[in-house]
Amino acid sequence: MDNNEFLSWDGAFTAEESQFTLLPEGTYPFTITKMERKVYTGNSTKIPNGAPYAEVTCKVDGGQLGSTIVTERLYLMKSFQWKLTQFFKAIGQPVVIGQAFQPNWNTVIGSNGTAKVIQHSYVSRDGQERVNNSIESFEDPQKVQGQAAQAPQQQTAPVQNQQPIQPQAGFQPGAF
Repeated sequence: MDNNEFLSWDGAFTAEESQFTLLPEGTYPFTITKMERKVYTGNSTKIPNGAPYAEVTCKVDGGQLGSTIVTERLYLMKSFQWKLTQFFKAIGQPVVIGQAFQPNWNTVIGSNGTAKVIQHSYVSRDGQERVNNSIESFEDPQKVQGQAAQAPQQQTAPVQNQQPIQPQAGFQPGAF
């Protein structure tokens, strides 16, 4: 479904609630649903006009909390190589620190990864205070898998210790 599809003045539309979900801060899986190549034309002291960037749309999955859409800009500038490295490593492309890397932009859409999501407060153009989610960092999949592998071990050990000891039939403590 194309969300930019026009509706007719004389036609019906499907009534629906707002799909905006504000997730609590945390680490969540995401899927890239859209990517556009753009050129920056804003007014910033950090980003010069004419800087190329990729605008990626991430569908962040909050499980039972719902999902939300976060748009992230990946500037193709030397000062942002760290962020490009984080991103491509997070979606599983073979980045090696200290070596030249040629990203495969054609496989970005549909790629999955994990990101640390935060809540970002801002003032809208009409002066209202608002909060949305933004991505603080893209996570290294090897580190995320290592943490996931350790977590169940930490959870299962106490459960095993909490199981009641059931006496065997005919057993009497202290009787030999």
